[in-house]
Amino acid sequence: RLRALGSAAAQAEAEATAARAAGLESSLAATVASVTELTCRTHAQEELRRQMHETIQALRGNIRVFCRVRGGGGEAECAVSVPAGQVEDTVLEIRPVDGAKGGPQRFQFDHAFGAAASQEDVFVEVSQLTQSALDGHNVAIFAYGQTGSGKTFTMEGPGGDPGVTPRAVERLFAHAAELSALGSSFEFEVSCLEVYNEEVRDLLAPPPKGGEPAKLKLQDLAGVVCVQGLKSTRVATAEEVAPLLAAAQRVRSTASTKMNDRSSRSHYVFRMRIRRREGEGGECRESELYLVDLAGSERVKESGVSGEQMVEARAINKSLSSLGDVVAALASGAKHVPFRNSKLTHLMQNALSGSSKTLMFVNISPLAKHYNESVSSLRFAQKVNGCLSSNKRGLPGK
Repeated sequence: RLRALGSAAAQAEAEATAARAAGLESSLAATVASVTELTCRTHAQEELRRQMHETIQALRGNIRVFCRVRGGGGEAECAVSVPAGQVEDTVLEIRPVDGAKGGPQRFQFDHAFGAAASQEDVFVEVSQLTQSALDGHNVAIFAYGQTGSGKTFTMEGPGGDPGVTPRAVERLFAHAAELSALGSSFEFEVSCLEVYNEEVRDLLAPPPKGGEPAKLKLQDLAGVVCVQGLKSTRVATAEEVAPLLAAAQRVRSTASTKMNDRSSRSHYVFRMRIRRREGEGGECRESELYLVDLAGSERVKESGVSGEQMVEARAINKSLSSLGDVVAALASGAKHVPFRNSKLTHLMQNALSGSSKTLMFVNISPLAKHYNESVSSLRFAQKVNGCLSSNKRGLPGK
């Protein structure tokens, strides 16, 4: 009888164990089904977010122009200001210096930043373009202006007050981490180049015996511009990018002029290649983010350059004019876009074509002695994006 009771108890326990196992299996299956459903919903929501983001960016315009007035002072200012009372800060006013002909002029942009705007204020307005880059669109952000107008401050910034480039890098990796939690995977590669006297140079490759950065050639392959021999470094964090930026800045071509004791003599291009894959075997998107600190536009009479620096100035001004022609052609929908008129525009062809997003900062000095250069820069912006220019009539007033 005891054996019978023991056998019955063992059988009952085995049945109970089997029932618990079946229950656990059923619960696990339900959990897996729930997770699968949530994953599908999450991917659908991410795709909807991407589409909505693209719609918003398209409504804002694939080509935008921002203006920023350089901060600082110590000298008489020529009253370059962003008039108060605007719903959005889009209008900038510049008043002529004593003795100059004409009245105040107003220029309208997609956004105008006064001298008091912080680096964070500026980046808030451009941060969404980093998301566009992660979503598979090529993006180009570049700073234009006379030498000494704050271009490098806007794009790079000092160590304690970073500019667009380091902030964009941090935002990219932060967004990528969020999307990775939803199943996306990313690969990032960084390159740093300069265009000096119509030569493309690699700022991260070991320099040849002559000491100058390696010179590179551009090649068109199936509609895509490739830089032969360009060094690309795989990175996984913003911390890995920082020393590359510092190394590139150390070898960039600069010189002293009357307008700036450390004037950039080349166009500096930071390029990040992004590969994004949706899950295992999912869709793969590739894009490029270009962050460009252009050499300063300058009038030889004002900068006082001669000799080799005169040659540099002519190359700089020619390439900047070509850039204006290219962006103006893109903005007007012209059939022919003259990318090959300069090495700078040829290099940036990938980032300026198709569904790319382009943002140009026009940097302005507030000083009276730079009035003519400031007006020239603002007129260049007009050419780029058809920005409105007028006297006080016809544009928002005080």
